[in-house]
Amino acid sequence: MKDPMETGETKMTQPDMLSLFDYLCNEARNAVHASFGLMEFRPAEGDRAWRTCADATRSSAERLLRVIDDMRELLANEPAAVQSPEDFDLPLCVGETIELLNLAFSGRGSRLVLEASAPLAIRQNRPALEQVLTRILNAVAKLARSGIVRITVGGSADGAARVGIAPPNPDLALRLADALNADLAHLKFGDVDEVAWMVPLLVAARRLQALGGTAEFVCDSGSPTGLALFFPSETEPSTDAPPRPDSQLNALNILVAEDSDESFALTQLLLRNEAVERARTGLEAIDLVKKQRFDLVLMDVHMPGLDGYRAIRAIREWETRTTNARTPIVVLSSDDLARQAQEAAQSGCSGFLRKPLRTTDVFDLLDRLRGARELTS
Repeated sequence: MKDPMETGETKMTQPDMLSLFDYLCNEARNAVHASFGLMEFRPAEGDRAWRTCADATRSSAERLLRVIDDMRELLANEPAAVQSPEDFDLPLCVGETIELLNLAFSGRGSRLVLEASAPLAIRQNRPALEQVLTRILNAVAKLARSGIVRITVGGSADGAARVGIAPPNPDLALRLADALNADLAHLKFGDVDEVAWMVPLLVAARRLQALGGTAEFVCDSGSPTGLALFFPSETEPSTDAPPRPDSQLNALNILVAEDSDESFALTQLLLRNEAVERARTGLEAIDLVKKQRFDLVLMDVHMPGLDGYRAIRAIREWETRTTNARTPIVVLSSDDLARQAQEAAQSGCSGFLRKPLRTTDVFDLLDRLRGARELTS
């Protein structure tokens, strides 16, 4: 067998593919976030044509970001991050998810219907459970094309909560069960349409597994043929407390650590009434924090070299070693919220804002910083 180096062929490893995909993700995020940011600055009041166009553009861009995040999660081969569990009523949670999906799919032939269910308390990671339900029910609604998809919620013999999904076509339930239990190492995709609905289901399967749940094809006498999702309920309450945001000052001196020129320009526009400095890398951000006191650091996660989370850890270690006051550091990221919360807590940041930045979120943060400053002074 010839050496690939001699023939000029290149054999990429999974880390190589992941690196290239990370680059694609970062570039696509920057472009989409720039579009989102420009949408915040609206034209004349009541311009319906612009509003319709902007809504369609936002919907398309959000769909692109979901695809990017889903594909990266599959390629990363990492366990899905799981947040602390909370107590909630499962039928109410399922009903809210169904209502949102039906609103989003108004005009589509299929419709999701929740059968009457008694209250059922469950202790689980609610955001992750909602993400699993959203991906699976979205796929069911798309593939069913027409008719009623009936959903039931109840308990199971082993004490887990059970969500039953009965599409109009029983064969569809079998396809969904196969996808949710597929082995990625031996999976073969068909055409582009199949990839479009399989990728979200594969991500849902990984997150379902991270929650300790399972998916089964059910064909019992006396009940409709369909898909059953089982979610175990956590028994131990969590003792983890969310990070408390630091705050300071009235006139804000802000450091923005951001490698993307487009993203920085939009952030700077939002902060045009503040004193803003920029760091293009994590190392540069660390050096600037050591040289002067900032009221707030906005730290991008995906930067070349030292990423945002490692930069935060280095700053926290320096502050502890030198007995300097902790600087409020807020992470800027478009990663999954569960992953953000976990990484943020571990690195020692004060909180996080999801990209693309929204005007209200930024101004709320600045108002809290100013308000706390007034109280302490």
